Amino acid sequence: MMFDIDETVAKTFYYDAYDKRSHADETEEEAVRRISSEQTKRAGIDTLCPGAIIDPRAFEPCGYSMNAVLFRSYYTMHITPEDGSSYASFETNQRTVSYSSLISNVVRAFRPKKVVMTLMADEAGHEQMKDDPFTCPASKARIFVPAKRQGGNVGNSNLVYRRKEVASITVEEDCLCMMGNWILCEESNCQENPQRRPRGESVA
Repeated sequence: MMFDIDETVAKTFYYDAYDKRSHADETEEEAVRRISSEQTKRAGIDTLCPGAIIDPRAFEPCGYSMNAVLFRSYYTMHITPEDGSSYASFETNQRTVSYSSLISNVVRAFRPKKVVMTLMADEAGHEQMKDDPFTCPASKARIFVPAKRQGGNVGNSNLVYRRKEVASITVEEDCLCMMGNWILCEESNCQENPQRRPRGESVA
């Protein structure tokens, strides 16, 4: 769950930013599908779940939702772009030994000021994870987001998110639920050099 997303990204999800009719014969439903697809690609959402079948939906005057499936994995997103209360969520049951690249890519797409992350898994699934952002040392739990490149030039500066709090609970004997929040930290408050990319994190 991402709060206070980047203003430029938020503008992507305003319906009036797109042509409501691309040609005279286009129906209203066709226009919705086209704009939904344009928002998906412009925000880079399609790259967050490559190969998946995506069903996006743009809303008037603003807002966006998406569901996608890839084999046995699902992805779902909900975006509210209004000023002062912008929000984006990303949820998946994709199985992987490390979520570091996925987390970095999702946060990079929206560049929020605050991230709240939740993990639910049974003990066996949790043991298969090589990287656990909830239990690793704080210095390794940071989310590094490299600057976007625009036409070969670096657009925005690198971002570093610092883990603040973590809570966990075990239910039904072997089901783990962990929740933590990460805050965008100022360069002066980051002990590590934000220009250095932690090993293993994606820049895609």
